[in-house]
Amino acid sequence: MRYNFSVLRCLCRWYFNELFLFSSFSVKPGLNQSGPITNIFKSDADRANKTRSDLLSTSTSVFELQIVNAKLDRLSEYLKDFRRYIDILKVNGRDTYLLGSWTCDIGNQSNIYHLWRFTDGYTDLSTHHNLIRNNKDLVLCQEKLDSLLHSRKNQVCLPLSYWPYPNPREDSFENIYELRSYSLQPGTMIEWGSHWARVMENVAKDNEAVAGLFSHIGDMHVVHHLWTYRDLEARKKARDKVWEDPNWGKCIMHIVPLLRHVTTAILRPTSYSLLR
Repeated sequence: MRYNFSVLRCLCRWYFNELFLFSSFSVKPGLNQSGPITNIFKSDADRANKTRSDLLSTSTSVFELQIVNAKLDRLSEYLKDFRRYIDILKVNGRDTYLLGSWTCDIGNQSNIYHLWRFTDGYTDLSTHHNLIRNNKDLVLCQEKLDSLLHSRKNQVCLPLSYWPYPNPREDSFENIYELRSYSLQPGTMIEWGSHWARVMENVAKDNEAVAGLFSHIGDMHVVHHLWTYRDLEARKKARDKVWEDPNWGKCIMHIVPLLRHVTTAILRPTSYSLLR
């Protein structure tokens, strides 16, 4: 009999992840306080009854990451009209919350990123989508916005429990943001989380970690890490400093084989972003 060893390897990895990997997690107090991973499991039966989403996130919130690709000669016009769109939403959509909005400095420079937060989860998200489909002013405004775009796409994400919970931040100066998006091999999300949770205490201690999200609807097996820095030089120094932690090298050694590909973009907040 011939065996497909790659399939067997994946099955073994999945079994190992589900049963054992979360047993030694520790999360720094002050990160996502909705429930440290160390307290999630009481027995093997608890593990068996948890979905992957339950293992990785204990928050009731969901996030919508929207990426629009604007016509370069209409980008300023889009940003102006999108402010009007937000103003209409504020009047009509109490459950709608635009947390972050950015243009792209390095990466696809015609992209604009919007991060929406829905505290009451899919209930708020459904209310929001019903509103933007049925409110006449919003529909007309969206049609105008669409005429300025090549395309738009979105993804519904959940917040990772071992990351800080994403909240507004305001500094006396304008920071840059970095969105690093990781496409993982199917079946490796739990293993990925186990390695990252072990290093987050040191990685997040300088308040540069903003949000860790993973896809729940849309492109699957994707993790987004959002960071903030004063400028590109501060980013370089922060990333160099991380390598002083010996556990970081071990983490990289384990997570690289789990990747399919990585993209990164340097972002600049718009005037109406609550992440500054």
